[in-house]
Amino acid sequence: MSTRHTVRAQCTRSRRQAARSKPQRAVTTRPPAAHPPAFTLIEVLIALAIFAMASTYLTTTFVSALTARERSFNNDVLHADIRAVRMQLLLEPNRDDAEDGGSFPTLHHGDANWRASIEPTEVVDLFSAVLTIEFSQAPEDSPGLYEETLFLLRPTWSEADERSELLQDKRDALERSRDFSRF
Repeated sequence: MSTRHTVRAQCTRSRRQAARSKPQRAVTTRPPAAHPPAFTLIEVLIALAIFAMASTYLTTTFVSALTARERSFNNDVLHADIRAVRMQLLLEPNRDDAEDGGSFPTLHHGDANWRASIEPTEVVDLFSAVLTIEFSQAPEDSPGLYEETLFLLRPTWSEADERSELLQDKRDALERSRDFSRF
């Protein structure tokens, strides 16, 4: 036998012996699953119900926020027009013209017809003015008539005799309250 053949035979023998000495691993096979892993119908229905409730809540909240924003903007526009008409009353130097009122074109609500009911108070040159505004194109969610009471300090609206009477009444009341006879 040749050396070559002998070496081959020895390698083959050593491989056989090594294979015999190793413990054999048992091959286990799992039985095929009856159902592949997945969600059950109940789990899917519960997930859909939760999603539906969350989306309904978020949609309702979003719509409410948009409605509130629009209402706030409309109120701001209305109050800007009311301030413009109020300024017409404040700029009026004559009391009779202020009581007659007038018409003023507003930016958003058409023409505003306004009038004022003005009464003097117990304080000199202080007047109570009830301002009434009627818009030709009033907003849908508010009445067409707006009314507010203002207290205005207007010396130009005082009548000379009324003013002197009020001043004299105040002087008399002040002298009575001080009662100089005690000294």
